[in-house]
Amino acid sequence: MQNLKKFLDYFSNHGQIALPAIQKTHINQQESFEELAEIVLSLAKRHLGENWIKTLVDGYLYMLIDINRSQADYERRGKYLNKSYDDVYNSVYNDSKFMDLYHWGVFVCTFAWEHHVKIYNLYRKSFLPLLNTKEGCLLDLGCGSGVWSFLTTHFLSQWTSHGIDISKKSIELSTNMAKSSGLDNKVNFKAFDATTFKGAEKYNAAVSCFVIEHLEEPQRLLLNIASNLETKGYAFVTAALTAAEVDHITEFRRESEIVLMAEEAGFRVLSMYSSAPPYHPDSQRFLPRALGLVLQKRKNNIW
Repeated sequence: MQNLKKFLDYFSNHGQIALPAIQKTHINQQESFEELAEIVLSLAKRHLGENWIKTLVDGYLYMLIDINRSQADYERRGKYLNKSYDDVYNSVYNDSKFMDLYHWGVFVCTFAWEHHVKIYNLYRKSFLPLLNTKEGCLLDLGCGSGVWSFLTTHFLSQWTSHGIDISKKSIELSTNMAKSSGLDNKVNFKAFDATTFKGAEKYNAAVSCFVIEHLEEPQRLLLNIASNLETKGYAFVTAALTAAEVDHITEFRRESEIVLMAEEAGFRVLSMYSSAPPYHPDSQRFLPRALGLVLQKRKNNIW
């Protein structure tokens, strides 16, 4: 836990305003928090070198400020600001500084946010055991920072992962991290549209985490996951509901919206969990949530 201790010590001096929430996550989800944090921080440390902690904390605080501002605007407006990929391309995906800071912010919030750790628990306890019987190849659609590819190949040593993301900056960062961690023989990343990518062969399993809310037509992503999976293959999909970020386009208000989309794409829902920040004030209009789904590609209309 040396990396985690150094991270928290630095955070206590440079991110005091955000530290209490992280400390509560640590207390409430200690085992998962420490396991996840150590994996994530080790990856970042090997890639970033001497200034790894400062880079992570700077990225997390930048991301937190931007998300809080976006959520406040959402409360006032009653809907997401942007409705198309073109609306956010220049201000987000084509902005190297923004993408670099957000990349590391995403790494930290994976273990820092309690409702995200609860989604990780679903992944760890309900999805990974389904894959633990054989070697295989994972498809990570909309891989972003690559963290779910790294996690899966960490826990399943015989598996490999192919990560696909439309952001060239994300692919550059994730590819360099795989190389610096000696994982480029197990994990590779490619810049491509996650809604249209087709693999040469069917994949054994898939993940797509916090992607569909970024899309104009989210159903296309679920259909593409199914089309790339072998029959009865498993998928782990997460989504944000009523949670505004500058590049969130599709607003989901009910969990059933996403469940229905998954079923219509050819999946059976095996497990699901909807998780909200434990300290979100009741006075606000919207409740930001993270939804996790463990899915299996049906072989027919029933199962």
